Amino acid sequence: MGASKPTSSCVNSIQFAKLEPRIKNISQATIRKKWKPLPVSSQERVREILLNLKTKRSGAGGLDRVPAVGRTRSAATRKANLATTVKEREYERIVEEVADKLLSRLPRMPFPPTTSTQADDSPFNLSNTLHRIRELQSQLTTNVQSAHLLRRQIQREKKALKRDRAELAGLEAALKSNEALKRKRGRTLHPLARDLDDEVDEVEMEEFERLNAVAGIAAGRSRGVVSHDQNGALHPPNSGVMDLDGDPDPELEPLLKQLRSHLLSMQNNTASMRSVVAAMEDTKTALDQFVAMRLDKGTLRRLDGLEG
Repeated sequence: MGASKPTSSCVNSIQFAKLEPRIKNISQATIRKKWKPLPVSSQERVREILLNLKTKRSGAGGLDRVPAVGRTRSAATRKANLATTVKEREYERIVEEVADKLLSRLPRMPFPPTTSTQADDSPFNLSNTLHRIRELQSQLTTNVQSAHLLRRQIQREKKALKRDRAELAGLEAALKSNEALKRKRGRTLHPLARDLDDEVDEVEMEEFERLNAVAGIAAGRSRGVVSHDQNGALHPPNSGVMDLDGDPDPELEPLLKQLRSHLLSMQNNTASMRSVVAAMEDTKTALDQFVAMRLDKGTLRRLDGLEG
């Protein structure tokens, strides 16, 4: 059983390449000012194309004659359909008239300016046109492959971005949970414990600012500096009695007073020993200098316990 012929619906469903009409309005002033006739070489090529078309349409070309538009292959049909023959002759006459008009107007016919400075006859040369088509096809293949690779890279980046966003959402949720837990625990702490936690945070922030200063990063805000008095006693910023609350707990006030008195007595007792400690440091430095001047390296190593 032979293969069936394609139906008309199948033929109509095939998508053929075609040129869409485009209309661009150009003013007469632009045409008179910028448009110019074709170069002589281009005019010669156009004239050859029109003459060949006219010769083959009129039948003078012999076997190379171009078949007329709408002519069928069956001789019996041509004889039977006189109306079709009249239309064919009319088509040939119109083609000859159009070719004659174009040949007469070609030297004076204006054309838009070309992008290149030199005269280019490649549009009228079949070999140059085919070479240009091959070049464009190779460029199209390269561009299509590049676009495919870029689309794959975009897909990978989108997946990575999705993972990063999911991780960020998890970190934000964990941060909010930690902050809520910290606030919940903070509400149950005693005021003394709250102030102690604030002092720890203050020390950590000062350490961070010190590291930032070493790294050359400007500090976000200024902090107080621990000061010394004449006796060497340390005083924190805004020195004074630590203010726990606006209204301290009356039960803890005697304990706090006793604690302050003990701290002050300890500080006063150790203040007189600072001069002794400084003298001991000076004596140690002098002894180290004397030993370095009088003893050799081997003896020093034995004294330090570096050698058995």
